[in-house]
This record gives sequence, structure tokens and C-alpha cells, in this order.
Amino acid sequence: MKIGSSRSGKDDLDRLLAKKKYDKALEVIEKALARNPDQLNLRLRQADILNLAGHREKAIVIYRVIAEAQAKDGFYARAIAVYKKILRLDPKQTVHHDLARLIEEDQQSKAADQDRRKSGTTIGQEQALIDQELKELKASRLFSSFERETLVEIIASTELRSYEVEDIIVTEGEDGSSLFLIVDGTVKVFTRLDDGGNLQLAELGAGDFFGEVSLLSDKPRTATITARTQVTAIELDRESIDRIAAKHPEVRTVLEDFYERRAKHTVEAVIRRLRTPPPSPPEPSPEESSFTVRYGGKIKPR
Repeated sequence: MKIGSSRSGKDDLDRLLAKKKYDKALEVIEKALARNPDQLNLRLRQADILNLAGHREKAIVIYRVIAEAQAKDGFYARAIAVYKKILRLDPKQTVHHDLARLIEEDQQSKAADQDRRKSGTTIGQEQALIDQELKELKASRLFSSFERETLVEIIASTELRSYEVEDIIVTEGEDGSSLFLIVDGTVKVFTRLDDGGNLQLAELGAGDFFGEVSLLSDKPRTATITARTQVTAIELDRESIDRIAAKHPEVRTVLEDFYERRAKHTVEAVIRRLRTPPPSPPEPSPEESSFTVRYGGKIKPR
């Protein structure tokens, strides 16, 4: 059985897990890792299965390796999600300070990391995968904008959320006070039409944000977001931001600046474009109107 590149292999692994045959599932993962030792997604699956099998300490060790590798590659959101898994297993772990340090160190050597990533791209790697990784790297820049002391508090205040297919994550019109950063999975974005129906505007995936307006203001949710697939997301709420900003006033400025830089790509921007009527065509000149009435044609511009 092959996994990582095979849909059937993943399905077979899921069936083993559904039957709680964890030892067999771990054997499958270990064989796949022997072929692809650098696949962090396989490592993450291995840690998840070890946790399910009751091997908590082994799972934590692997989770730490994965989180450190992701942080050093600039995927801070992925690293935060993995560290939150560690905290669920052992709340005494000092992961927030560790991650803040790694992010700071990564910023100091970012140019070298980017060169390494470019040189490590294989000819057969799909452009879509490269684009996806670049999008996630850009999203992670939010966390690199804070000083280490502030970053520790920001990371500690995030919550890891998981959703199943068709779960409603936020509802248009409801009060909201948090933003979400998608770590894994896909969501659908809907807006309510005047006739009461719903129109799907877009799909968002890993590296996309939603809910920024609710975090930075008292405005209600501007769209309904549902899970198209299983979704993992990081949530940051306004209460935490207000508490941190009381000691570190620059936090709100950083968030607002980050939002402004992304303004054209937010859910709210999509909705505004949808609801803004196109500009009316210019009124025809008397000469054009006369010609059209008499001959049914149009005067070509000179």
C-alpha cells in the first residue's frame, strides 16, 4: 500500500484507523516514510496515530520535530497548529516561547531559507503546489511582525479549531469578534441575496484568512463560511488582542496594517465587488443617437 501519492492508499489507511488497527497503520506509515523520509505530512500522520495508540511521549517528540521544521521553513501557522497539539497532550510544555524563538531566528536567516527552498524545488513539482506554499508563507508573515515578547502572548492566545465537512464556522449577520487562519482544508464562502437565497462567492484554503473585520471592529459577520472538507484553523479573538494591546499597543497597528496590505483579497472585498453595480455606459452624443435611429448602426470612434 502506498500513501502520500495515492488516494487509494490514504483510503486504506483511513479504514485501518476506523477499525482502530493502529499497529498496522503505523507499519504502513513507516514503510511510506522509508520511501519518503522528508515528507512532513507523513510524519504528522505518524504522530497522530501514535497519539491514538496511546504513545503520547513518542507523539510529542515527533510533533516537536515537525513544528521546528515548519517554523524554520517559514510556515508559522502550520507550526502553531502542531504546537497546539502538543499542548493538548502535555499543557506543561513550553512551546510558545520555543516557537517565538524559532520565528525570530527564521527571520534573521530568511534570505538563506528562501534560496534553499528555490534550489530544492524539483523539476516535477507542480506549480500549483509552489503557489500554495508561497501563499501560506505570505500569511505567516503576520506572526513575524511582532517582537518576541508580544509574539509569545499572541501564540498563547490562539486556539486550534477543527471542523467536519459542512460544519458552519461563521454565519452572516451574527456578532463576531475573531479572525481565522486556515491551516488545512477548504471552506466555502456564501453571501445572502435579497431574495433570501445564498450565493457562493469563493472557496478558501490553507493560508487564507477570514473574519478580520469582526476582529478589528464591532461589525457583524459579512459572510457565511462552511467547511467543504475537514478543516483545521487557528482562531484569534478580540478579547485576547485587547488584553495584549493594553501592554503592547503596537499589536492593533500591526493587525490593521496587515489587513490593509491584503484588502483586495479579503472576503469583504469580494462581497463589495459583487454588490457594486458596474459603471453605466456613457450617454451617446446627439450625432450617434441620430445615426443609430436612422440606420441601426454605430459610429466607429475615429
